[in-house]
Amino acid sequence: MPTIHLPDTSLYYEKQGEGHPVFFIHGGGGNSMAFYQQVPFFRDRYQVITVDLRGFKHSRCAPEAVHPRHFPDDIRAIMDAEGIARAAFVCQSLGAWAGLPIAVRTPERVSCLFINGSPTPAYSTQNWKVIQRANGIFLGPDFSRGAGVGWNRETLKARPDLIFLYSQIKALNPPFDSSTMMDDSIKLYPADFDNYSVPTVVAGGSHDDFLNSESHFHAASLIPGAEPYTFEDSGHSAYFEHATEFNTVVDRFLQLHAPSRAGN
Repeated sequence: MPTIHLPDTSLYYEKQGEGHPVFFIHGGGGNSMAFYQQVPFFRDRYQVITVDLRGFKHSRCAPEAVHPRHFPDDIRAIMDAEGIARAAFVCQSLGAWAGLPIAVRTPERVSCLFINGSPTPAYSTQNWKVIQRANGIFLGPDFSRGAGVGWNRETLKARPDLIFLYSQIKALNPPFDSSTMMDDSIKLYPADFDNYSVPTVVAGGSHDDFLNSESHFHAASLIPGAEPYTFEDSGHSAYFEHATEFNTVVDRFLQLHAPSRAGN
């Protein structure tokens, strides 16, 4: 599988399929393996690219080099290495710290952006309170996604196998300092969104108690033209918890803004 080497890290990623490139960028509990339910669905019509963000699974680096401020440049480095001028982005939670800054600062490289389960680095006092609360939960002694935080409790009862798989994928990662998500260097202020025109959806789950069930509406309001979408039966990770609905919604969005190999 491809790896590119930067001065302070090596970035691991995987490519499957052909067509317009679509990056799937994982959250703080994931890595390139997390999208196992998305890759087979999309690879027949798109070139699907999954990555390990720096500091996750195979993209190892020194702890002091693991910071979200580097994520956008890392993804652009992968794009440059692969000769990709423009791509669609599907970002889960922490993944928005990669995808949204790319769309803001180099919009010519982003055909569209779908964000799920993320307050995003778009700054407002209200949004930062959501991130601070989530960070407190994440760092708290009783936090465990396996204990139910962030999931629809019905999923916990019905699919213990799915929850176990999520925990096993997460366990492949070294520890991540989630407080870096609030660093001043990564904040995107209203002025940064002047003339923003990238087609954007900000989605969230109605059972997401890791963030809250309505935080995606506020995050969407901070991004000009962004549309909110609610996964009514999901928690924080709709892509994992209710993959069929997630794939259908993302597919419909991509068909509008990213030409597939099938031409739709």
